[in-house]
Amino acid sequence: MNQHLNGQELTQKVISDQIGQVEQRIKNLQRSMNAEMDSLLSQLQHLKELTANANPEAPVRRGLVKEQTIKVERNAWAHIPEVLKVVDVQEILKIGKSQAYDLVASGQFHCIKFGRRWLIPKQGFIEWLEGE
Repeated sequence: MNQHLNGQELTQKVISDQIGQVEQRIKNLQRSMNAEMDSLLSQLQHLKELTANANPEAPVRRGLVKEQTIKVERNAWAHIPEVLKVVDVQEILKIGKSQAYDLVASGQFHCIKFGRRWLIPKQGFIEWLEGE
């Protein structure tokens, strides 16, 4: 067998090798995505079970637990400043930084963007939290 490949054979071999590498990367990516999807679905199911177990009377519609309102006495908010920052929302709701920024930017309650900072009036935030 000839040890030397001509230019066309070499090009075809390189292309064939690259195709194999790309196919392998796609397979690896599919496995990774499937594993991540399985993990997320498992986590979602676990959270739904926790919610159902925490309040068995909570009505369920289309597989989702109905949102419930939280009533908090006004004096419970006395120690919180009149204007909140994103970090305050994060701490009050016990959520991550990205989730807090996403929530503030969602427009679900009144916020003011002042330069790069978000300012949240306490009263509007409390009303949103209580479902008013």
